[in-house]
Amino acid sequence: MLKFNGDGRFGMLLFGDLHEYKDYKTSPRFKDMQKLMTASLDYYKPDLCVLLGDVYHSSICKENPEEFKQGVKDICAPAFKRNIPVAYIMGNHEHDAGCDEDIIRVCSEIEGLLMRPDGVDGKADFFEYVYDKDGKTPKACLWFLDSNNLYEDKEKSYYDYVHTDQIEWFEKNNDKNLPAYIFQHIPVPEEYELLRKAKWYEMPFAVRGYGSHQNTWYVGKENTADYVGEGPCSPDINNGQFESWKKQGNVKAAFFGHDHLNDFSGYVDGIFMAQHKTAGFRCYTDGCRSCVRYVEIKEESPDKFTQELKRFKEFGLKCESLGPIMKRISDRQSIGLHHIFRTLGIIAGIVIISLIIKILLG
Repeated sequence: MLKFNGDGRFGMLLFGDLHEYKDYKTSPRFKDMQKLMTASLDYYKPDLCVLLGDVYHSSICKENPEEFKQGVKDICAPAFKRNIPVAYIMGNHEHDAGCDEDIIRVCSEIEGLLMRPDGVDGKADFFEYVYDKDGKTPKACLWFLDSNNLYEDKEKSYYDYVHTDQIEWFEKNNDKNLPAYIFQHIPVPEEYELLRKAKWYEMPFAVRGYGSHQNTWYVGKENTADYVGEGPCSPDINNGQFESWKKQGNVKAAFFGHDHLNDFSGYVDGIFMAQHKTAGFRCYTDGCRSCVRYVEIKEESPDKFTQELKRFKEFGLKCESLGPIMKRISDRQSIGLHHIFRTLGIIAGIVIISLIIKILLG
């Protein structure tokens, strides 16, 4: 049972895209990730941790389910040692090996880990009520949704979306009298409403859109907080999930993983949406800036929340897995330098082509 603590608060600590692998026991990258997990748990003392998908390679579960189980337990060990439950959301890579049922079964056998196939067949959709401090009355509902993997027709959309029967299941089980908070891996297409087309002088710091947005370069809107490091990798097909949230009327916020460089957030049509970058060091990232997001609601007003980001460096941690340059670089420096060099390369190319044309024309 999840419930508000003695102070009437319920805190959630979010970890995005760890991408751990079977060599984690000897990996300095795993060690750095665990440093961040341990430091953030001690700093925030949350009541729940949420793993936002792409946690541990699914091929390991296909080869050896018990080895996968032990790996997940070791990843979550800092939380389990503090008696903090962990919700595990299916990311797209959990689906890669085609052993979804085994992953759900193995995870459901781990004490302290939340993952259940409560939704439609084959999907790890489930929800948890947050009860009052006496454990009698539900005050809020947390939804953990399986956003699937790749779409069957890559010409229409590379990534899949939350399917219609999953949306119907959500609407059927949603208690509109309780504030709802959504957690899932792949973001909804409406995240692009937090961005705007970059002006020409902003291009060195802009990001290229993904999929159907790939011909446009973006920066965050004025009311978008924190860091836009890449174009959101949402599906190109809009299956109406966000419209469903609006129609239900009680969805207060949605938190996503999937994009390893993004931690921007803002409101779209009254719903807070937050992108959460990697909390690890395995996958592509931008230096020593892996972070966690802390979200807190209060029993007296569970329809309101506070949230903040805190990065690896801000905990005063020393990174062992990155080289002397990457461990010192910041988000803005890394993405800015990348685009500055790209812009300089384009300018140099134009100059060279112009000179060649000039020489050929005499």
